[in-house]
Amino acid sequence: MLFYHHRYNLKMESKGGQTQPRRMSGEREDDETAAEAAESQAFGVALDKLMAAEAEAETQRGRAGGTLLPRVLRECIAYLWRNGLDTEGLFRRSPPSTALRAAKLRYSRGQAVDLEAAGVHVAAVLLKVFFRELPDAVFGGGYAAVRALPVARVGKDADTEADADTEADAEELRARMEEMRTRYVREEIVAPLSRATRHALCGTFALLHAVARNEARNRMTAYSLAVVWAPNLARSADPAEDVAMCAAGPAAATVGGAVQIMVQAFGAVFAAEISDLCAGADGGGEDESEAVGGEDAASRVLAAIARSGTPP
Repeated sequence: MLFYHHRYNLKMESKGGQTQPRRMSGEREDDETAAEAAESQAFGVALDKLMAAEAEAETQRGRAGGTLLPRVLRECIAYLWRNGLDTEGLFRRSPPSTALRAAKLRYSRGQAVDLEAAGVHVAAVLLKVFFRELPDAVFGGGYAAVRALPVARVGKDADTEADADTEADAEELRARMEEMRTRYVREEIVAPLSRATRHALCGTFALLHAVARNEARNRMTAYSLAVVWAPNLARSADPAEDVAMCAAGPAAATVGGAVQIMVQAFGAVFAAEISDLCAGADGGGEDESEAVGGEDAASRVLAAIARSGTPP
C-alpha cells in the first residue's frame, strides 16, 4: 500500500498538483504533455546543459564568472527564502493543479513567471519536480554507496550508550558518529556527483537548511524534509527499492538518511560548493546575508542566488 501511495503522489504532483478533472480525450492531454516536454527549456533537461546555457547567457551580458544555477532553481529558491520560511507544511502541501501547470509551462517555454501570484507552494513543488524530472536521477543507477552509510545506533541498548561510562561519554560518542556520517556523505555520496549536480544541490539544500532552522514556525524538521525530498532524488530500475530508500533517520542507510544529513550539516557537506556559488556574487552590493545570519553559510549562498541572474 505504501508503494502505491508513494507512486501515486509523485505522478499527480508531476501532472500538476491536485487531481485534475478527466478530459474528454486522454489522447489530447498526452499530446500536450509530450509537446511540453519536447520544447522544455527548464524541465527534463540535463543539468550540465542548463548550466552551460546560463553561463553563455551571462557571458553575452558581459558578466562572465561565478556559477549560475538554472533559472527555475534560482528564482524559486530566492522567492521561497524571502517569502516561504514561515509557511507551515512547506514542500509537503500540493498547490492547485492549474497554477502549478501554468507556472511550469511558462518556465518550460522560457517565459517570465510571477511567483508572487503563483504562491509559495507552487514554487516549492516546482523545485521538487525539477529534480524529479532530470534525465538522470541525482541518486540513480544503484545505491551501493548509500547502503554503506554508517548508521547511528539508537536506544538504551545501543553501543554508544553501552560503551559509555558517563552521559558525557555517550554524548561524545554520538557526536563522533554524527561527524563520521557527515564526512561519509560529503566524501562518498556527494563528491562523486557531477559538478553541475553538486552546485544545484548546494543551492537547494541551503534553502532546506534555512527551512529546517525555522521548524518552530513551518513544522518542517530536517527529518520531515528528508522524507518529502528523497523521492525526488532517488530513481533506479526497481521502484519498490526506490520507496525503501526514502526512509530517513539516524539509523537509516538510505537516500533519505543521506538527505537528512545534507540538510542538518549543510555547511560541512557542501563546503567547496558554497565557495563556488558565492564567488562572483559577493563582490558587489550589500550582502543580504547580514540581515539573516551574517557569515552563516546557508544565508551567504541564498543571498548570492538572490542576486545572481539579475541586471547589474
